[in-house]
Amino acid sequence: MNILKKIFLTFAVMLFTVTACDKDFLEVTDENRLNPDVFWETGDHARRAIIGAYSPLANQFAWGRMMIIHTMYRSDATNPIPAQGVATDAANFSIEPTFARLSEIWGEFWKTILRTNTILVEVPTIEDLSFSDEERDNILGEAYFLRAFQYFYLVTMFRNVPLITEPALLLDEVKNAPAEPEKVWQQIISDLKMAQSLLPDDWGGANTGRATWGAATGLLGKTYLYRSGIDNTNEYSLAAAEFKKIIDTEGVLYDLMPDHADNFGDDQENNRESLFEIQYDDHTIGWGADTDSDLRTAAWEPDLAPPGFTSQSGMLINTWVRDAFLAEQTIDGEIDPRTFNTILWNEPGVMVYEVPFQEAFSDLNTVAVRKYLDFRPGKEQSDFGFAGFPSVINWRIMRYADILLMYAEAENEANPGSPLALEALNKVRDRSGMPPKPASGQATLRQQIRDERVLELIFEGDRFHDLLRWGLIPDAITDDMKSNMGGSQYKPGREYLPIPQIEIDTNPLYKQNPGYN
Repeated sequence: MNILKKIFLTFAVMLFTVTACDKDFLEVTDENRLNPDVFWETGDHARRAIIGAYSPLANQFAWGRMMIIHTMYRSDATNPIPAQGVATDAANFSIEPTFARLSEIWGEFWKTILRTNTILVEVPTIEDLSFSDEERDNILGEAYFLRAFQYFYLVTMFRNVPLITEPALLLDEVKNAPAEPEKVWQQIISDLKMAQSLLPDDWGGANTGRATWGAATGLLGKTYLYRSGIDNTNEYSLAAAEFKKIIDTEGVLYDLMPDHADNFGDDQENNRESLFEIQYDDHTIGWGADTDSDLRTAAWEPDLAPPGFTSQSGMLINTWVRDAFLAEQTIDGEIDPRTFNTILWNEPGVMVYEVPFQEAFSDLNTVAVRKYLDFRPGKEQSDFGFAGFPSVINWRIMRYADILLMYAEAENEANPGSPLALEALNKVRDRSGMPPKPASGQATLRQQIRDERVLELIFEGDRFHDLLRWGLIPDAITDDMKSNMGGSQYKPGREYLPIPQIEIDTNPLYKQNPGYN
Protein backbone atom coordinates (compact mmCIF):
# COMPACT_ATOMS: atom_id res chain seq x y z
CA MET A 1 0.00 0.00 0.00
CA ASN A 2 1.36 3.43 -0.86
CA ILE A 3 2.31 6.01 1.69
CA LEU A 4 -0.67 8.30 1.05
CA LYS A 5 -3.03 5.48 1.92
CA LYS A 6 -1.30 4.49 5.16
CA ILE A 7 0.19 7.61 6.75
CA PHE A 8 -2.00 10.36 8.16
CA LEU A 9 -0.65 12.57 10.91
CA THR A 10 -2.28 12.44 14.30
CA PHE A 11 -0.57 15.72 15.07
CA ALA A 12 -1.54 17.52 11.87
CA VAL A 13 -4.31 19.63 13.35
CA MET A 14 -2.20 20.69 16.32
CA LEU A 15 0.80 21.46 14.18
CA PHE A 16 -1.02 23.86 11.89
CA THR A 17 -3.54 25.38 14.31
CA VAL A 18 -3.36 29.14 14.85
CA THR A 19 -2.84 29.90 18.55
CA ALA A 20 -2.39 33.19 20.32
CA CYS A 21 -0.06 32.70 23.30
CA ASP A 22 2.18 34.91 25.37
CA LYS A 23 5.93 34.42 25.55
CA ASP A 24 5.94 32.69 28.93
CA PHE A 25 3.42 30.13 27.74
CA LEU A 26 5.48 29.34 24.67
CA GLU A 27 8.47 28.61 26.86
CA VAL A 28 6.59 25.84 28.67
CA THR A 29 7.45 22.41 27.26
CA ASP A 30 4.69 19.81 27.09
CA GLU A 31 6.40 16.49 26.49
CA ASN A 32 3.12 14.93 25.37
CA ARG A 33 2.64 17.32 22.42
CA LEU A 34 4.68 18.29 19.44
CA ASN A 35 5.94 21.86 19.76
CA PRO A 36 5.76 23.83 16.49
CA ASP A 37 8.74 25.90 17.64
CA VAL A 38 11.02 22.85 17.48
CA PHE A 39 9.23 20.82 14.85
CA TRP A 40 10.82 22.18 11.68
CA GLU A 41 14.31 20.79 12.31
CA THR A 42 14.71 17.58 10.29
CA GLY A 43 13.93 16.09 6.93
CA ASP A 44 11.58 13.68 8.66
CA HIS A 45 9.57 16.65 9.93
CA ALA A 46 9.18 17.88 6.36
CA ARG A 47 8.12 14.41 5.18
CA ARG A 48 5.47 14.16 7.87
CA ALA A 49 4.21 17.67 7.21
CA ILE A 50 3.64 17.13 3.48
CA ILE A 51 1.64 13.96 4.11
CA GLY A 52 -0.42 15.99 6.58
CA ALA A 53 -1.14 18.46 3.76
CA TYR A 54 -2.54 15.66 1.57
CA SER A 55 -4.75 14.34 4.36
CA PRO A 56 -7.77 16.70 3.94
CA LEU A 57 -8.17 15.70 0.28
CA ALA A 58 -9.34 12.18 1.13
CA ASN A 59 -11.50 13.22 4.07
CA GLN A 60 -15.22 12.41 3.91
CA PHE A 61 -15.90 16.15 3.97
CA ALA A 62 -13.82 16.52 0.80
CA TRP A 63 -13.23 14.00 -2.01
CA GLY A 64 -14.17 11.16 0.30
CA ARG A 65 -17.79 12.12 -0.22
CA MET A 66 -18.92 15.75 -0.20
CA MET A 67 -16.86 16.96 -3.16
CA ILE A 68 -18.37 14.22 -5.32
CA ILE A 69 -21.86 15.33 -4.36
CA HIS A 70 -21.14 19.04 -4.90
CA THR A 71 -19.69 18.39 -8.36
CA MET A 72 -21.48 15.40 -9.90
CA TYR A 73 -24.96 15.96 -8.46
CA ARG A 74 -25.24 19.42 -9.98
CA SER A 75 -24.90 18.38 -13.63
CA ASP A 76 -27.52 17.71 -16.28
CA ALA A 77 -26.75 13.98 -16.21
CA THR A 78 -27.87 13.18 -12.67
CA ASN A 79 -31.37 13.06 -11.23
CA PRO A 80 -31.16 11.93 -7.58
CA ILE A 81 -34.13 10.55 -5.68
CA PRO A 82 -35.10 13.20 -3.10
CA ALA A 83 -34.69 12.18 0.53
CA GLN A 84 -31.22 12.95 1.77
CA GLY A 85 -30.77 16.71 2.09
CA VAL A 86 -27.14 16.61 1.05
CA ALA A 87 -28.13 15.08 -2.29
CA THR A 88 -31.32 16.95 -3.03
CA ASP A 89 -30.00 20.39 -2.09
CA ALA A 90 -26.87 19.96 -4.18
CA ALA A 91 -28.78 18.63 -7.18
CA ASN A 92 -31.51 21.25 -7.41
CA PHE A 93 -29.46 24.36 -6.56
CA SER A 94 -31.20 24.84 -3.21
CA ILE A 95 -28.03 24.87 -1.10
CA GLU A 96 -28.14 27.88 1.21
CA PRO A 97 -25.25 29.58 3.05
CA THR A 98 -26.25 27.87 6.32
CA PHE A 99 -26.12 24.35 4.84
CA ALA A 100 -23.83 22.22 7.04
CA ARG A 101 -22.39 20.17 4.16
CA LEU A 102 -21.23 23.41 2.55
CA SER A 103 -19.04 24.49 5.45
CA GLU A 104 -17.57 20.99 5.61
CA ILE A 105 -16.03 21.11 2.15
CA TRP A 106 -15.01 24.75 2.66
CA GLY A 107 -12.99 23.87 5.75
CA GLU A 108 -11.08 21.07 4.04
CA PHE A 109 -9.83 23.44 1.32
CA TRP A 110 -8.35 25.80 3.88
CA LYS A 111 -6.71 23.08 5.96
CA THR A 112 -4.51 22.14 3.02
CA ILE A 113 -3.85 25.76 2.08
CA LEU A 114 -2.79 26.69 5.61
CA ARG A 115 -0.53 23.65 5.82
CA THR A 116 1.12 24.21 2.46
CA ASN A 117 1.64 27.90 3.28
CA THR A 118 3.53 26.81 6.40
CA ILE A 119 5.53 24.16 4.54
CA LEU A 120 6.63 26.66 1.90
CA VAL A 121 7.98 28.96 4.61
CA GLU A 122 9.50 26.41 6.98
CA VAL A 123 10.94 23.62 4.81
CA PRO A 124 13.53 25.85 3.07
CA THR A 125 14.96 26.72 6.52
CA ILE A 126 15.53 23.13 7.68
CA GLU A 127 19.22 22.43 8.31
CA ASP A 128 19.64 18.66 8.14
CA LEU A 129 22.58 17.16 6.28
CA SER A 130 20.59 13.98 5.61
CA PHE A 131 17.81 16.02 3.94
CA SER A 132 18.89 16.25 0.30
CA ASP A 133 18.23 19.23 -1.93
CA GLU A 134 16.31 16.96 -4.29
CA GLU A 135 13.96 15.73 -1.56
CA ARG A 136 13.49 19.26 -0.27
CA ASP A 137 12.58 20.45 -3.77
CA ASN A 138 10.16 17.56 -4.27
CA ILE A 139 8.32 18.38 -1.04
CA LEU A 140 8.14 22.06 -1.92
CA GLY A 141 6.82 21.08 -5.35
CA GLU A 142 4.10 19.02 -3.70
CA ALA A 143 3.15 21.97 -1.50
CA TYR A 144 2.87 24.29 -4.51
CA PHE A 145 0.77 21.70 -6.35
CA LEU A 146 -1.57 21.06 -3.43
CA ARG A 147 -2.13 24.75 -2.81
CA ALA A 148 -2.90 25.30 -6.51
CA PHE A 149 -5.14 22.24 -6.56
CA GLN A 150 -7.27 23.54 -3.70
CA TYR A 151 -7.46 27.06 -5.11
CA PHE A 152 -8.48 25.66 -8.50
CA TYR A 153 -11.59 24.12 -7.00
CA LEU A 154 -12.26 27.07 -4.72
CA VAL A 155 -12.34 29.53 -7.62
CA THR A 156 -14.34 27.24 -9.91
CA MET A 157 -16.85 26.26 -7.22
CA PHE A 158 -17.14 29.46 -5.11
CA ARG A 159 -15.64 32.08 -7.47
CA ASN A 160 -15.06 34.82 -4.85
CA VAL A 161 -12.52 33.59 -2.31
CA PRO A 162 -9.68 35.08 -0.26
CA LEU A 163 -6.13 34.63 -1.48
CA ILE A 164 -3.95 33.62 1.47
CA THR A 165 -0.38 32.61 0.70
CA GLU A 166 1.36 33.17 4.04
CA PRO A 167 1.02 31.25 7.31
CA ALA A 168 -1.52 32.89 9.59
CA LEU A 169 -0.18 33.79 13.04
CA LEU A 170 -3.24 35.65 14.33
CA LEU A 171 -6.94 35.08 13.83
CA ASP A 172 -7.37 38.49 12.18
CA GLU A 173 -4.89 37.43 9.50
CA VAL A 174 -7.42 34.99 8.05
CA LYS A 175 -10.14 37.63 7.85
CA ASN A 176 -9.53 38.73 4.29
CA ALA A 177 -11.79 40.18 1.66
CA PRO A 178 -12.32 38.00 -1.41
CA ALA A 179 -9.62 38.50 -4.01
CA GLU A 180 -10.38 39.26 -7.61
CA PRO A 181 -10.72 35.87 -9.37
CA GLU A 182 -7.97 36.94 -11.76
CA LYS A 183 -5.51 37.17 -8.86
CA VAL A 184 -6.48 33.71 -7.68
CA TRP A 185 -6.03 32.29 -11.18
CA GLN A 186 -2.60 33.92 -11.46
CA GLN A 187 -1.56 32.43 -8.13
CA ILE A 188 -2.65 28.99 -9.32
CA ILE A 189 -0.60 29.42 -12.49
CA SER A 190 2.44 30.63 -10.56
CA ASP A 191 2.22 27.75 -8.09
CA LEU A 192 1.87 25.15 -10.83
CA LYS A 193 4.87 26.47 -12.73
CA MET A 194 6.89 26.18 -9.52
CA ALA A 195 5.54 22.67 -8.98
CA GLN A 196 6.52 21.70 -12.55
CA SER A 197 10.10 22.73 -11.90
CA LEU A 198 10.38 20.89 -8.57
CA LEU A 199 8.36 17.69 -8.84
CA PRO A 200 9.72 14.34 -10.07
CA ASP A 201 8.36 12.57 -13.14
CA ASP A 202 7.56 9.56 -10.98
CA TRP A 203 7.85 8.58 -7.33
CA GLY A 204 7.53 4.81 -7.54
CA GLY A 205 7.35 2.28 -4.77
CA ALA A 206 5.61 3.20 -1.52
CA ASN A 207 5.33 6.84 -2.61
CA THR A 208 3.16 6.14 -5.66
CA GLY A 209 0.19 8.48 -5.68
CA ARG A 210 2.04 11.64 -4.67
CA ALA A 211 1.91 14.62 -7.01
CA THR A 212 4.25 14.52 -10.00
CA TRP A 213 5.42 16.73 -12.84
CA GLY A 214 2.58 15.30 -14.93
CA ALA A 215 -0.04 16.22 -12.33
CA ALA A 216 1.23 19.80 -12.19
CA THR A 217 1.45 20.09 -15.98
CA GLY A 218 -2.01 18.64 -16.50
CA LEU A 219 -3.57 20.97 -13.96
CA LEU A 220 -1.75 23.95 -15.46
CA GLY A 221 -3.19 23.14 -18.88
CA LYS A 222 -6.61 22.64 -17.33
CA THR A 223 -6.30 26.01 -15.61
CA TYR A 224 -5.63 27.80 -18.90
CA LEU A 225 -8.49 25.90 -20.56
CA TYR A 226 -11.03 26.63 -17.83
CA ARG A 227 -10.01 30.29 -17.55
CA SER A 228 -10.47 30.64 -21.27
CA GLY A 229 -14.08 29.58 -20.99
CA ILE A 230 -15.07 31.01 -17.62
CA ASP A 231 -13.35 34.38 -17.93
CA ASN A 232 -12.92 34.59 -21.72
CA THR A 233 -9.14 34.90 -21.46
CA ASN A 234 -8.45 33.07 -24.76
CA GLU A 235 -5.49 31.10 -23.42
CA TYR A 236 -6.23 28.05 -25.52
CA SER A 237 -2.80 28.01 -27.11
CA LEU A 238 -1.18 28.06 -23.65
CA ALA A 239 -3.42 25.19 -22.57
CA ALA A 240 -2.58 23.18 -25.68
CA ALA A 241 1.13 23.70 -25.13
CA GLU A 242 0.95 22.27 -21.59
CA PHE A 243 -1.11 19.26 -22.66
CA LYS A 244 1.31 18.66 -25.53
CA LYS A 245 4.16 18.32 -23.03
CA ILE A 246 2.34 15.35 -21.51
CA ILE A 247 1.42 13.87 -24.89
CA ASP A 248 5.09 14.02 -25.86
CA THR A 249 5.84 11.56 -23.03
CA GLU A 250 3.42 8.95 -24.43
CA GLY A 251 4.83 5.46 -24.02
CA VAL A 252 7.37 6.71 -21.48
CA LEU A 253 5.42 8.38 -18.67
CA TYR A 254 1.78 8.28 -19.78
CA ASP A 255 -0.40 6.31 -22.16
CA LEU A 256 -3.92 4.99 -22.54
CA MET A 257 -4.61 1.72 -20.79
CA PRO A 258 -5.68 -1.06 -23.18
CA ASP A 259 -9.25 -1.03 -21.83
CA HIS A 260 -11.34 1.95 -20.68
CA ALA A 261 -12.51 -0.22 -17.74
CA ASP A 262 -8.95 -0.44 -16.41
CA ASN A 263 -9.40 3.00 -14.86
CA PHE A 264 -12.23 2.39 -12.41
CA GLY A 265 -11.38 -0.56 -10.20
CA ASP A 266 -8.94 -0.94 -7.33
CA ASP A 267 -6.61 -3.41 -9.05
CA GLN A 268 -4.91 -0.99 -11.48
CA GLU A 269 -4.82 2.24 -9.55
CA ASN A 270 -2.13 4.85 -10.23
CA ASN A 271 -1.59 3.21 -13.62
CA ARG A 272 0.09 4.67 -16.68
CA GLU A 273 -3.10 6.54 -17.64
CA SER A 274 -3.36 8.25 -14.25
CA LEU A 275 -1.98 11.72 -13.55
CA PHE A 276 -3.46 12.19 -10.08
CA GLU A 277 -5.83 10.24 -7.85
CA ILE A 278 -7.33 10.59 -4.39
CA GLN A 279 -6.11 7.55 -2.51
CA TYR A 280 -8.42 5.24 -0.51
CA ASP A 281 -8.16 2.07 1.54
CA ASP A 282 -10.23 0.29 4.21
CA HIS A 283 -8.68 2.26 7.06
CA THR A 284 -10.11 2.27 10.59
CA ILE A 285 -13.62 3.66 11.04
CA GLY A 286 -14.01 7.34 11.75
CA TRP A 287 -15.95 10.18 10.15
CA GLY A 288 -14.54 13.50 9.06
CA ALA A 289 -11.68 13.51 11.57
CA ASP A 290 -8.27 14.78 10.53
CA THR A 291 -6.40 11.95 12.21
CA ASP A 292 -5.07 8.50 11.39
CA SER A 293 -8.39 7.00 12.60
CA ASP A 294 -10.39 8.80 9.91
CA LEU A 295 -12.50 6.72 7.55
CA ARG A 296 -10.44 6.55 4.36
CA THR A 297 -12.82 4.50 2.23
CA ALA A 298 -14.63 5.77 -0.84
CA ALA A 299 -17.76 6.85 1.05
CA TRP A 300 -19.24 8.43 -2.07
CA GLU A 301 -20.27 5.00 -3.40
CA PRO A 302 -23.71 5.01 -1.66
CA ASP A 303 -24.42 8.40 -3.23
CA LEU A 304 -23.80 7.09 -6.74
CA ALA A 305 -25.60 3.76 -6.36
CA PRO A 306 -29.18 3.31 -7.59
CA PRO A 307 -32.23 3.17 -5.29
CA GLY A 308 -32.68 -0.19 -3.64
CA PHE A 309 -28.95 -0.80 -3.52
CA THR A 310 -27.83 1.91 -1.11
CA SER A 311 -28.47 3.20 2.38
CA GLN A 312 -29.07 6.59 0.79
CA SER A 313 -31.96 7.65 -1.42
CA GLY A 314 -30.24 6.66 -4.65
CA MET A 315 -29.38 8.38 -7.91
CA LEU A 316 -30.80 7.92 -11.40
CA ILE A 317 -29.36 9.12 -14.69
CA ASN A 318 -31.20 11.14 -17.29
CA THR A 319 -31.90 9.03 -20.35
CA TRP A 320 -30.03 11.35 -22.72
CA VAL A 321 -26.80 9.86 -21.36
CA ARG A 322 -27.86 6.33 -22.37
CA ASP A 323 -29.02 7.61 -25.75
CA ALA A 324 -25.65 9.28 -26.33
CA PHE A 325 -23.85 5.98 -25.78
CA LEU A 326 -26.20 4.01 -28.02
CA ALA A 327 -26.14 6.56 -30.86
CA GLU A 328 -22.94 5.09 -32.32
CA GLN A 329 -21.52 1.61 -32.70
CA THR A 330 -17.98 0.33 -32.79
CA ILE A 331 -16.26 -0.47 -36.08
CA ASP A 332 -17.44 -4.07 -35.49
CA GLY A 333 -21.07 -2.99 -35.09
CA GLU A 334 -21.14 -3.48 -31.32
CA ILE A 335 -22.26 -1.24 -28.45
CA ASP A 336 -19.54 1.19 -27.34
CA PRO A 337 -17.80 -0.83 -24.57
CA ARG A 338 -17.60 2.29 -22.43
CA THR A 339 -21.38 2.04 -22.02
CA PHE A 340 -20.98 -1.10 -19.89
CA ASN A 341 -18.31 0.60 -17.77
CA THR A 342 -20.37 3.76 -17.24
CA ILE A 343 -24.10 3.09 -16.87
CA LEU A 344 -26.62 0.45 -15.82
CA TRP A 345 -29.49 0.09 -18.30
CA ASN A 346 -31.84 -2.50 -19.75
CA GLU A 347 -29.41 -4.63 -21.69
CA PRO A 348 -28.98 -8.41 -21.44
CA GLY A 349 -26.18 -9.33 -19.06
CA VAL A 350 -26.13 -6.02 -17.18
CA MET A 351 -25.95 -6.65 -13.43
CA VAL A 352 -26.69 -4.37 -10.48
CA TYR A 353 -24.24 -5.72 -7.93
CA GLU A 354 -25.38 -9.40 -7.95
CA VAL A 355 -28.89 -8.88 -9.39
CA PRO A 356 -29.79 -8.86 -13.10
CA PHE A 357 -30.98 -5.43 -14.23
CA GLN A 358 -34.40 -6.76 -15.27
CA GLU A 359 -34.96 -8.00 -11.70
CA ALA A 360 -33.53 -4.91 -10.05
CA PHE A 361 -35.98 -2.38 -11.52
CA SER A 362 -39.67 -2.57 -12.34
CA ASP A 363 -39.24 0.39 -14.70
CA LEU A 364 -37.01 -0.96 -17.45
CA ASN A 365 -36.39 2.57 -18.73
CA THR A 366 -34.30 3.21 -15.61
CA VAL A 367 -30.72 4.36 -16.13
CA ALA A 368 -28.21 4.39 -13.25
CA VAL A 369 -24.47 4.83 -12.63
CA ARG A 370 -22.09 1.90 -13.05
CA LYS A 371 -18.76 3.76 -13.15
CA TYR A 372 -16.83 3.55 -9.86
CA LEU A 373 -19.31 1.23 -8.14
CA ASP A 374 -17.60 -1.66 -6.34
CA PHE A 375 -19.15 -4.85 -7.73
CA ARG A 376 -16.80 -7.34 -6.08
CA PRO A 377 -18.20 -10.88 -5.57
CA GLY A 378 -20.39 -11.18 -2.50
CA LYS A 379 -21.23 -7.49 -2.30
CA GLU A 380 -24.99 -6.96 -2.59
CA GLN A 381 -25.17 -3.17 -2.24
CA SER A 382 -23.12 -0.08 -1.46
CA ASP A 383 -22.33 1.10 2.03
CA PHE A 384 -20.09 3.58 3.81
CA GLY A 385 -17.76 0.86 5.04
CA PHE A 386 -19.54 0.02 8.26
CA ALA A 387 -21.00 -3.28 7.04
CA GLY A 388 -17.87 -5.10 5.98
CA PHE A 389 -17.65 -4.08 2.30
CA PRO A 390 -16.01 -0.67 2.19
CA SER A 391 -15.12 0.51 -1.30
CA VAL A 392 -11.42 1.27 -1.67
CA ILE A 393 -11.54 2.52 -5.27
CA ASN A 394 -9.44 5.66 -5.81
CA TRP A 395 -11.12 8.74 -7.28
CA ARG A 396 -9.32 9.72 -10.49
CA ILE A 397 -8.79 13.48 -10.73
CA MET A 398 -6.93 13.51 -14.06
CA ARG A 399 -6.08 10.77 -16.52
CA TYR A 400 -4.44 10.67 -19.94
CA ALA A 401 -7.66 10.28 -21.95
CA ASP A 402 -8.86 13.55 -20.41
CA ILE A 403 -5.55 15.20 -21.33
CA LEU A 404 -6.01 14.10 -24.95
CA LEU A 405 -9.56 15.48 -25.09
CA MET A 406 -8.63 18.75 -23.38
CA TYR A 407 -5.71 19.08 -25.80
CA ALA A 408 -8.07 18.44 -28.73
CA GLU A 409 -10.42 21.13 -27.45
CA ALA A 410 -7.71 23.70 -26.79
CA GLU A 411 -5.96 23.01 -30.10
CA ASN A 412 -9.22 23.31 -32.04
CA GLU A 413 -9.99 26.66 -30.40
CA ALA A 414 -6.48 27.97 -31.04
CA ASN A 415 -6.25 26.52 -34.58
CA PRO A 416 -9.74 25.88 -35.98
CA GLY A 417 -10.21 22.42 -37.44
CA SER A 418 -6.67 21.44 -36.44
CA PRO A 419 -5.64 17.96 -37.65
CA LEU A 420 -3.72 17.58 -34.36
CA ALA A 421 -6.98 18.10 -32.45
CA LEU A 422 -8.71 15.50 -34.60
CA GLU A 423 -5.84 13.06 -34.09
CA ALA A 424 -6.09 13.37 -30.30
CA LEU A 425 -9.86 12.90 -30.38
CA ASN A 426 -9.59 9.79 -32.54
CA LYS A 427 -6.88 8.30 -30.34
CA VAL A 428 -9.38 8.22 -27.48
CA ARG A 429 -12.08 6.76 -29.72
CA ASP A 430 -9.75 4.13 -31.17
CA ARG A 431 -9.02 2.70 -27.71
CA SER A 432 -12.69 1.70 -27.45
CA GLY A 433 -13.00 0.51 -31.04
CA MET A 434 -15.05 3.50 -32.19
CA PRO A 435 -14.77 4.67 -35.82
CA PRO A 436 -12.61 7.75 -36.39
CA LYS A 437 -14.21 11.10 -36.96
CA PRO A 438 -13.44 12.67 -40.36
CA ALA A 439 -11.85 16.08 -40.82
CA SER A 440 -14.27 18.95 -40.32
CA GLY A 441 -14.54 22.62 -39.47
CA GLN A 442 -14.08 24.13 -36.03
CA ALA A 443 -17.74 24.10 -34.97
CA THR A 444 -18.32 20.47 -35.91
CA LEU A 445 -15.07 19.33 -34.30
CA ARG A 446 -15.88 21.35 -31.18
CA GLN A 447 -19.18 19.51 -30.77
CA GLN A 448 -17.57 16.15 -31.45
CA ILE A 449 -15.02 16.76 -28.70
CA ARG A 450 -17.74 17.84 -26.27
CA ASP A 451 -19.76 14.73 -27.10
CA GLU A 452 -16.71 12.53 -26.60
CA ARG A 453 -16.17 13.99 -23.13
CA VAL A 454 -19.55 12.52 -22.21
CA LEU A 455 -18.72 9.07 -23.56
CA GLU A 456 -15.25 8.93 -22.06
CA LEU A 457 -15.49 11.00 -18.88
CA ILE A 458 -19.07 11.33 -17.64
CA PHE A 459 -19.39 10.74 -13.86
CA GLU A 460 -15.74 11.61 -13.25
CA GLY A 461 -16.61 15.00 -11.75
CA ASP A 462 -16.09 17.53 -14.54
CA ARG A 463 -19.44 17.61 -16.37
CA PHE A 464 -20.88 20.52 -14.39
CA HIS A 465 -17.72 22.59 -14.81
CA ASP A 466 -17.61 21.74 -18.51
CA LEU A 467 -21.10 23.21 -18.84
CA LEU A 468 -19.99 26.23 -16.78
CA ARG A 469 -16.99 27.06 -18.95
CA TRP A 470 -18.98 26.45 -22.15
CA GLY A 471 -21.70 28.83 -20.93
CA LEU A 472 -24.34 26.10 -21.24
CA ILE A 473 -25.71 25.75 -17.70
CA PRO A 474 -28.97 27.70 -18.27
CA ASP A 475 -29.72 25.70 -21.41
CA ALA A 476 -28.58 22.27 -20.19
CA ILE A 477 -29.81 22.11 -16.61
CA THR A 478 -33.53 22.50 -17.14
CA ASP A 479 -36.41 21.57 -14.87
CA ASP A 480 -37.06 18.31 -16.70
CA MET A 481 -33.45 17.30 -16.09
CA LYS A 482 -34.13 17.49 -12.36
CA SER A 483 -37.67 16.11 -12.51
CA ASN A 484 -37.24 13.86 -9.45
CA MET A 485 -36.98 16.99 -7.33
CA GLY A 486 -39.63 19.10 -9.01
CA GLY A 487 -37.22 21.23 -11.00
CA SER A 488 -33.70 22.56 -10.85
CA GLN A 489 -34.44 25.91 -9.17
CA TYR A 490 -31.46 27.26 -11.10
CA LYS A 491 -31.10 31.02 -11.35
CA PRO A 492 -28.16 33.20 -12.41
CA GLY A 493 -25.49 33.28 -9.73
CA ARG A 494 -26.24 29.81 -8.43
CA GLU A 495 -23.80 28.19 -10.82
CA TYR A 496 -21.38 29.00 -7.99
CA LEU A 497 -21.90 27.79 -4.43
CA PRO A 498 -22.67 30.27 -1.63
CA ILE A 499 -20.05 31.37 0.84
CA PRO A 500 -20.71 29.58 4.16
CA GLN A 501 -22.72 31.81 6.47
CA ILE A 502 -20.20 31.45 9.27
CA GLU A 503 -17.65 33.25 7.07
CA ILE A 504 -20.08 36.11 6.41
CA ASP A 505 -20.97 36.37 10.11
CA THR A 506 -17.39 36.43 11.39
CA ASN A 507 -15.64 38.37 8.64
CA PRO A 508 -17.00 41.88 7.97
CA LEU A 509 -14.92 42.05 4.77
CA TYR A 510 -16.89 39.23 3.13
CA LYS A 511 -19.99 39.61 0.97
CA GLN A 512 -22.27 36.78 -0.10
CA ASN A 513 -22.13 35.50 -3.67
CA PRO A 514 -24.82 36.74 -6.08
CA GLY A 515 -27.86 34.49 -6.18
CA TYR A 516 -28.02 33.92 -2.43
CA ASN A 517 -29.13 37.31 -1.10
